Amino acid sequence: MLRRDIIPRKYFPPGYDYEKETNITLFLFGTGTALSFQYYWKLYRAVDALYIHKNGKLLLSEYAVAPPFGHLVSSHWMFFAPFFLFLLAAMLHHYMYYCSAGNCLYLMRRLPKRGALFKSCVQAPLLSMGAGTVLLVFLHLIFYIIYLIMIPGECLP
Repeated sequence: MLRRDIIPRKYFPPGYDYEKETNITLFLFGTGTALSFQYYWKLYRAVDALYIHKNGKLLLSEYAVAPPFGHLVSSHWMFFAPFFLFLLAAMLHHYMYYCSAGNCLYLMRRLPKRGALFKSCVQAPLLSMGAGTVLLVFLHLIFYIIYLIMIPGECLP
């Protein structure tokens, strides 16, 4: 069985405190996900606008049309901007880590593998960006499925 810290360590510069960066990355993504759940409030208001209250009953309005799905989720992407900006800054921070550690930058450039410096600076943030993008697409798909379930078929735009 692999230890928890063997795999992540190879994607970061040697001796780098990767756990702190990983925790910040997870926090930013989790915060963006939690804030994007405001979509459900927008969906609730859109569904409520389709119905009229008549004699204590809910009746579907005759010519009601729900707002398009893109309109409801248009602003939820902005909550993930800090996540992606942090990962871009992490690439620069990894490079600056080599610069601040004596002659490590010079030693990394002398390694037989030409791309070792570049790889250790960008590999972890790019993998995190890719994983974040896949999770965002999955979240978007879940939002769309719930949109199709909640909006009556005759009210879809």
